[in-house]
Amino acid sequence: MSIVITHPEDGIYLGNCLGMGFWSLMDTAGQSQAATFESEAQARAHVMSWESHNDPDALTYQEVVCANEFYATVEELKAAGLEDLLGEMELEHLRNTPAMGMC
Repeated sequence: MSIVITHPEDGIYLGNCLGMGFWSLMDTAGQSQAATFESEAQARAHVMSWESHNDPDALTYQEVVCANEFYATVEELKAAGLEDLLGEMELEHLRNTPAMGMC
C-alpha cells in the first residue's frame, strides 16, 4: 500500500522539479504517473519540506495499491477512487500507451 497526496482544486501531486510542484489538475508537465510515499508520515514530511512551507493538514493522503514503489499509474489511481482528480494526467497516459494492433 502506498500514499498519494491530493488536493480538491489542484488534484493529485505528481512530483516536483527545480522547486516547482506539479499536480494533475494544474500542470502535469507530461506526467502520466503520480509520486507515491511509503506512509502518510513520509508524505507529510515531504509537504513540509517545500520552500512554500505548506501546511500538511491542508492536503489529503489517499492509500493506493501500486505495483511500483515510487509511482501510481492511472489505473491504480482510478481503483483508489481518484478518477475525478486525474485531469490531464489521463490524456498523458493515453498518449504514452501504444494502440493495440498498430505497428
